[in-house]
Amino acid sequence: MKKQLILISDMEGASGIFDADIKLLRNGTEEWRKYGREKMTSDILAVCEAANEFGIDEILYYDAHYAGNPEHNVIVEKLPSNVKLFDTPDRCFFWRRIRGQAQINPFGLITVGQHARNGEGNAYFAHTIQSPPLKAFWINDIHIAEIGMAILSFQGVKYLANIGCAASEKEAKELSEKVVHISVKDKSKKWEPSIKETYPIIKQGVLESLKRADKAEGVKINTPYRFKLELCESYYFEQPELISWKGKFSEQEAVWEAPSVEIGLEIFNYVRERIKDVR
Repeated sequence: MKKQLILISDMEGASGIFDADIKLLRNGTEEWRKYGREKMTSDILAVCEAANEFGIDEILYYDAHYAGNPEHNVIVEKLPSNVKLFDTPDRCFFWRRIRGQAQINPFGLITVGQHARNGEGNAYFAHTIQSPPLKAFWINDIHIAEIGMAILSFQGVKYLANIGCAASEKEAKELSEKVVHISVKDKSKKWEPSIKETYPIIKQGVLESLKRADKAEGVKINTPYRFKLELCESYYFEQPELISWKGKFSEQEAVWEAPSVEIGLEIFNYVRERIKDVR
């Protein structure tokens, strides 16, 4: 069987993008098109070079930043020929569809360009999926953001490496103590290197994570799958008259259960539609 590597990226934790560079993250802007994509592409290419040097046959890649916008945050034409993109409408978070396109037992999974959860200190652009209005999100009492959504949707697949802001290590390590964390910037140490500096750091770190894949672990949680979403101040849930899933709402919290993580994350999208702003 071919060695398939799953690659899932965000952008706030990419190399060379710091607090003053918010426009580089905004999908569709001139700054994003000219500079932001180049920085994200550099990180992805570093991972791909390491993977191909190691002997990975296929890289299945989900570009998750600004999900819902059809334009990719990387320059697709620069990717190696063995990179295949997950097929999702407008790159949306359709995790059942995403998981169904990968092998049952891929070689492993790597997250790239990752940021910290809402409220984490010394972080670049910290947020939980969309903060505000989202304060915190939990699955079976595990506090997650985008990293956790990806990893728990691929339960049991070895979590090899996390690449991004130094502050993103906390969520990654809470999911798997054995994951290799590769920092590309660190606000606490005022370390803000260029993409030329981080490219070899990423490549070497990924190579090391692939070589020690036998020591990596897949994250596994038990049923029932319980979800909880908390809102920031000044936001509240509009109470529905009827819901078609097992769950309930209070003013600033929603909880529900689902037969799988992927279905629970689909319900999450419906729950978000009930959020209202006090203002």
